[in-house]
Amino acid sequence: MRHALSALSRNAAASRLEDGFTLIELMVVLVLIGIMSAAFEGTMTTVTHRNSEVQSQNILQTEVRSSLNQLVSDLRNAIPPDTTTNAIVDGYSGTSITFYAPDRQSPPHMSRITYWVSGSTLMRQVTMSTNTNGPPWTFGTAGPAQVLFGSIRNPTTVFRYCRQAPNDLEIDPTNSTSAELITWKCTTPASAAVIKTVVVRTVVSTLTTSTFYNYGAVATLRWNAS
Repeated sequence: MRHALSALSRNAAASRLEDGFTLIELMVVLVLIGIMSAAFEGTMTTVTHRNSEVQSQNILQTEVRSSLNQLVSDLRNAIPPDTTTNAIVDGYSGTSITFYAPDRQSPPHMSRITYWVSGSTLMRQVTMSTNTNGPPWTFGTAGPAQVLFGSIRNPTTVFRYCRQAPNDLEIDPTNSTSAELITWKCTTPASAAVIKTVVVRTVVSTLTTSTFYNYGAVATLRWNAS
């Protein structure tokens, strides 16, 4: 009998030594795991969002550079379609410009090219002449509107016009933190007939909370200097 009681006592002691976690300990562990999981999830969300934003910004920058190169190339080829019409069509503004340029097709056509801002997006559209034998040119239906890039933050002042090739563009030293850094001192032309230079400047950003980037280009038109 004594041996049986002794064995039961040893078994009870061993059972106490092999007890698991208490309910309070388990709850504390679960709370800690939840806190760590929430912190990790927040970090991963921030990193993923930042990577996506950087990729979008890089794509946008590539689109802007390519589009401005095309715009400058078009403008530098601008010529009057005949002896009585200006290269740039009246009605130009800070948000749109239409001009004539020869097309490189053979036989040659004359093209009427329009760039304009729609909302926060820069668009391009070309209308080709239906004849190839010189003026008077007859223009057909406008071609499809082409989306160049979006996320423009200065949609009302993309185009500026000068009477001469500007050597007076400068960075505004009074406000180094502004997105509106580039200023123009060139003389604004009274009409399309005396436009010599078109300055293009766009401020873009994928989000209003993202970094704003300035892009600029200057296109000097061909004119008879004699």
